[in-house]
Amino acid sequence: MLNEQVNLLPLSKDTEDENLVRNLFLQPSTLRYWFRPPFANEDELTQFIDTHIKADDVVSMTINVTESGMAERQIKVGLVEVIDIDQIARVGEIKITMLDKQQGHGYAQIAFQQMIDHMFQIYNMHKLYLYVDVENAAAVHIYKKLGFETEGTIKDQFYAMGSYHDAYYMGLTRTNYDK
Repeated sequence: MLNEQVNLLPLSKDTEDENLVRNLFLQPSTLRYWFRPPFANEDELTQFIDTHIKADDVVSMTINVTESGMAERQIKVGLVEVIDIDQIARVGEIKITMLDKQQGHGYAQIAFQQMIDHMFQIYNMHKLYLYVDVENAAAVHIYKKLGFETEGTIKDQFYAMGSYHDAYYMGLTRTNYDK
């Protein structure tokens, strides 16, 4: 079962996690849809990982897939995180990015659902929200399938790849999650 093959592990400082984050943020697709420039140097990469491990307002997980064969092994295929967690209001922004070569297998949708479950069940969140480029139809489709509702469109919200981009603001409340 595909569900059993995908699991989330906390982001760490190990070499595999550093390589994953480096590779994710060198991909044009990540730069385009996470609206962030590539790391300028190794110090910036290390600082990103340190911040995302230590911060009280961030939950950052690597997406891992178990490959069967002669010997089972885990491969790291992406990153899913909730950032800017407001401890009082219990809201936070959820984000995901996958290695391009690992897209199209259904891993992202499973990992996103696992993170949603983790945040509502373990962290007792009231709401998760996200920003998504209005042109990213595949992502919008998955988010809607997972219960997120479009709450608005924000004009010229992000600058990436040489131009401004509109974004949908989408949210999933505990009430809708519990349905």
